[in-house]
Amino acid sequence: MHTLIIDNFLSKKECNFLINFYKKNKKKASLFRDVYPIKLNKNDSKINFLTEKLEETSKLFNCKIHWSELVKWPVNSKQDLHFDLVSGETTLASIVYLNEDFEGGETYYEDTTTIKPVLGRGLFFNGVFYKHGVNKVEKNTRYVVATWYKNT
Repeated sequence: MHTLIIDNFLSKKECNFLINFYKKNKKKASLFRDVYPIKLNKNDSKINFLTEKLEETSKLFNCKIHWSELVKWPVNSKQDLHFDLVSGETTLASIVYLNEDFEGGETYYEDTTTIKPVLGRGLFFNGVFYKHGVNKVEKNTRYVVATWYKNT
C-alpha cells in the first residue's frame, strides 16, 4: 500500500480554525503554479495542535517535518502527475484535507488509485517514489495542509 489514510486526523473545529487562519494571513500567500500556499512556521503556538499531530505520525516513518504549507486551491487549479523532487532530503509527504465542500480536487496516483477528499482526512505517502497528482477543482475552493518530511 502506498498511502496511509487517517480519517479524522483533524477535527472539523481544527480544520475550520486552519481555514480561518489562512484567510487572516492571506497576504502572506504567493502564487505558485495555480495555487496559493502560505508557508507554516512549525514553532507558531497557534498551530501547535497541527504540528504535534504531524510530528507524531511522521515518527511511524522515522521522519520529521521538513516544511509545511497551508494551501488554497481555487476553481480550475490542478496538479499533473509528478514526483516530489523539490528537495533531496524529502522522504515522505502528507496532505490533510481541511474541507470537502468542493468538487474535483481528488489526489490520484499513476496506478489510477484515487483518494476522495474528506474533511479532516490525512494522507501520508512517499511522494518521491509514487507519482501522484491532483484532479482539477471543478467547484468551490479546496484547502489543504501539505507537508514534506525528511529522515530523523
